[in-house]
Amino acid sequence: MSPEPSSRQRRRPRAGAAAAVAAAVLLLGLGACSGDDEPEEAAPTAAPPPVLTDLDTTALVVERASFCDDVDPAAVAAALGTGEDSEAQAAPYSSGDAVDLGTGEERLVHELGCRWSDGAASPAGAAAWVFVPPVPPADAEEYVAATPTDGCNVLEGPAFGAPTLALACALDGATEVSFRGLFGDAWLTCTLTAPTATTSAEELVERAGAWCAAVAVAAS
Repeated sequence: MSPEPSSRQRRRPRAGAAAAVAAAVLLLGLGACSGDDEPEEAAPTAAPPPVLTDLDTTALVVERASFCDDVDPAAVAAALGTGEDSEAQAAPYSSGDAVDLGTGEERLVHELGCRWSDGAASPAGAAAWVFVPPVPPADAEEYVAATPTDGCNVLEGPAFGAPTLALACALDGATEVSFRGLFGDAWLTCTLTAPTATTSAEELVERAGAWCAAVAVAAS
């Protein structure tokens, strides 16, 4: 029969285990200090959307090409006043298509554009288009002079290309704010329409400014 170990011998394994535990705790503590104490880098924030009043549109050169897919969906949702998770219905069209541009009558167009709606039976909607043929500055000046302004208020600034024209027009139960102008050799127009019962003219002008800034950036 083996002799029973003395009390000192029995304590030795416990002392060794305690030392091992202490070493492990020390290592864990050093690891925590080396990693967890470092400040985490802040996640990059998204750039704010452009605002027409802060955007130098006279420096932008718009391409005479389709740009509908390049327009930020968040800008469309903000323009229509819908939620960010909602998907606005887009209706693109090309030069040579027969399009009803809101007059109730289809006509052949020589432009590239798109119309967005929230899908509801309301006059709310956003649109933008660019002429396919190049437009000289003299012709652009004639476009500005020939644009009908009956029932409209001419808005003072901000510029949307050069030359430029901005209007707020009363429609049947709605208000339409439009910006149009020359960017390089491209004549670009954007509009935003909302019911007068739910949107004030001041609010619509502000939303239209943000909307047209997003259009100009997407088309350039």
